[in-house]
Amino acid sequence: MPADKRTFLFLNVSALHQPNYLYLPGKTGDDRSTHAAALEYVDSQLPPLVAAVRARGPSFWIVCSDHGTAYGEDGYEGHRLAHPVVWEVPYAELSLPGLES
Repeated sequence: MPADKRTFLFLNVSALHQPNYLYLPGKTGDDRSTHAAALEYVDSQLPPLVAAVRARGPSFWIVCSDHGTAYGEDGYEGHRLAHPVVWEVPYAELSLPGLES
């Protein structure tokens, strides 16, 4: 893509979705520790993406989730249910300068 062209990037981070026990050796089911391990993995992969985007110039980011997951809140497990921990998802918007800005 030429550097003077705008780019739209949609990134679906599936690591946080169940099953995520694969991110902790020895685990056989999902829980908060496996969710945290999956999030830690995702976080470790962001620096190269941010660097590549910033190399192209300034950018505007919208960061959000499609839903949350219950890990025992009020006796609920999973994400196919009506509970605030599933409904209320993170959202952020930010602008990042380009490397030469």
